Amino acid sequence: MKKLSVSALSMLGLCAPAYADTLTVDTTVGFESRYIFRGVQFAETSFQPAIQLNYGNFYGGAWLNLPVGDDDLVVTPGGEELDLYAGYSFSPSESVTLDIGVTYYTFPDLTSGFFDIFEEDGDGLGANTVEIFAGVSLKTVLSPTLYIYRDFMFDTFTVEGSASHSIPLSEKASFDLGASLGYVLDDDPGDYFYGSVSADLSCALSDAGSVSAGLRYGGSDIAGGSLIDDSIAGTLKSSGLWWGISFNASF
Repeated sequence: MKKLSVSALSMLGLCAPAYADTLTVDTTVGFESRYIFRGVQFAETSFQPAIQLNYGNFYGGAWLNLPVGDDDLVVTPGGEELDLYAGYSFSPSESVTLDIGVTYYTFPDLTSGFFDIFEEDGDGLGANTVEIFAGVSLKTVLSPTLYIYRDFMFDTFTVEGSASHSIPLSEKASFDLGASLGYVLDDDPGDYFYGSVSADLSCALSDAGSVSAGLRYGGSDIAGGSLIDDSIAGTLKSSGLWWGISFNASF
């Protein structure tokens, strides 16, 4: 399960300001050396395309994770993943944007059908889940955001905050920094913290397109998932350093 952590929708930014009453399209083609979602690794090297449609204050889109090769992890529902989402974003003032929406996480590489959902009591047919979210972002120093997520199938609550800052390098280039910290309330495997930081070099290719590349570092304090535990075990399956590159275009 990924991106719509607004940290999720880091791919396309669910916390974007309200759009004009015309239909616009945002596209992203990303490539990540690891797919880590909320401090847990779901796949190794992955191709991540995404598309988002915007009309007025409404938006909707799809995000896809496609592992490269056969190295996706099988210990968790992951690997191939298709997430569909929709939401409503509006600004009650010039400095505040509010955002609400819903995400449907699906896993095409599993035996589940598209509408087969997961249920903790064992009555579910598959691994797919539904999550609602609400958040606020501020147009101020470090562009802080705060989001709350509720996954009905896994019965979890997630609170996540993020901040970002862009340093102009030239008329077309910038150095973009980001950080996020979250907390998941979950009886199984238990509550845990997670976080990540990122640094990207971005360059505008045109008025509507850009490319960025950079490094990410993150993980969680889940037993066996923290950097300390991973180092002792001699693995880096849920924490550590990875890299990514993306091409973005709007129409």
